Amino acid sequence: MSNGKSTVVEFLKEIENYETNENSLILNLSTFKIFNSIEFENSTILANEEELKSNKTKFDFIIGDLPFGLNRVESILPFKTKVNSNWNFIYEGLKVLSENGLALFLIEPTILYSTLGKSYLLALEKENFYYNGVFNVPEKIFYPQTSFRPILLSFSKKQTPDLFISELNEENEKEISANFKNWSNSNNIETGILINKSEFESFNKFKIKTQIDNLKTQYKDYENYRISDISFSINLTREQFEHKENCIYVPKIGSSQVVSSIADTKIKHQNYFQVELNSEIAIAEYLKLFYKSELGRLILNSLSTSSFIPHINKADIAESLVALPSIPEQELLIHTNNKLEELQETIDDLQLELSLNPKNTDVILEKFDSIQGPLKSLSQEDEILSLIRKGEGKQIEFKQTFSKNIRTKQKDKEIEKSSLKNIVGFLNAEGGTLLIGVSDDGNVTGIEDDFFKTNDKYLLHFKNLINSKIGSAYYPLIDFDIFTVLNKKVLKVDCKASTEPCFYEETEFYVRTNPATDRLEGRRQMEYIKSRFK
Repeated sequence: MSNGKSTVVEFLKEIENYETNENSLILNLSTFKIFNSIEFENSTILANEEELKSNKTKFDFIIGDLPFGLNRVESILPFKTKVNSNWNFIYEGLKVLSENGLALFLIEPTILYSTLGKSYLLALEKENFYYNGVFNVPEKIFYPQTSFRPILLSFSKKQTPDLFISELNEENEKEISANFKNWSNSNNIETGILINKSEFESFNKFKIKTQIDNLKTQYKDYENYRISDISFSINLTREQFEHKENCIYVPKIGSSQVVSSIADTKIKHQNYFQVELNSEIAIAEYLKLFYKSELGRLILNSLSTSSFIPHINKADIAESLVALPSIPEQELLIHTNNKLEELQETIDDLQLELSLNPKNTDVILEKFDSIQGPLKSLSQEDEILSLIRKGEGKQIEFKQTFSKNIRTKQKDKEIEKSSLKNIVGFLNAEGGTLLIGVSDDGNVTGIEDDFFKTNDKYLLHFKNLINSKIGSAYYPLIDFDIFTVLNKKVLKVDCKASTEPCFYEETEFYVRTNPATDRLEGRRQMEYIKSRFK
């Protein structure tokens, strides 16, 4: 069984452990059969639709592995529109749910945000079945059969204004299930968040909105818009598009890039959307650059991964979010990008001629050193801001200071240990980045007040503590330096995964999880070391 499938299975087992169940129902209706390894006490397993329809027993706990990609059929709810046939299985299962029971189904994410899905969920509410939890399963859970990524949707007969959402992962099944059953908000999507139902449509949209909100915090003049807010029309064609000013061309399928000119299209026009933009709000050339950014790519990918057969439709484009600065700022960013493209062309020309004209090498090296430093510094600032927008997680940690206790205003060895044990945790897991000078909420506070007058003294103190508390043997795995971010100094510490166990002061063993660093002792430590460092 793949890691993704086992994560789902272990999470469901943890949920079942929290329930006081007299009996459970396992619906094993899809061809993937990922629930085959699950066995509960007093459980009934049904493997086909007819068995489900004929069942009359009530169950306290129900889990359903439902088929995907089926044709639409008449709804068995009092609901006039045809629905995906697997949605009928949800209703059939809920009909045998006990009064205080809980049911979880693997289902398409579109049930949450499509017009049909929203109407269907409202119809279920009229029957007193309410969804209260959404869990994002690991990627490629059904690979290689399909890259489709479903969600786990939970239902009960109790209505709640809030919704529990979380990203399932193999390390936090227990914590997620405990937070869900206790209806506890951990303020982190990795371990569970409570939000208003009206604020959630999909995990991709939630992440995009979080990053855009953080972008607006970093740069005050950014605003978020829906494409429908900044466009006059979204057009399709069967042959060739008619030229219009200030348009972008968004590919419906494949991995082609968004372009801002008909001349730059690489595939047939019938496979693009032509989006005619309002020039008072958005410049096509800027949006082309935006969709090349990490956030822009996330938005595009989110449009085509929520259905069983990936594609983008017109409604997806219209409702998608973008982050825009003012028109003058867009023009400046376009101009800067043009200059960078000119620089890249010059570098490409030099590379082509270098082997034939070696006498220029000294001049090139001298000029390179004069421009490489400032450009690298700018690149690092962008990278750090991108990490901050993503927020803390398994491979990202923020610390406001390294030595200073914010409450007492004094140097504090425990504060230093807090950073160092995170480095140990990263080394013992999958690596990661520690940013010192950034508060928990993502504000860049800087390290200027952290008791060291110069960067060199700060870095020397940091290096000495790595040597004394972690060990010089790990120097090659730890890269650190101070960078200017939003006019403040931030210490960025990049850690690679170690091939040997790493200890704090040779005795304390830490592991980075989502989104914390845990100390392992005794049997747990031995089992982790045996599994991780084979």
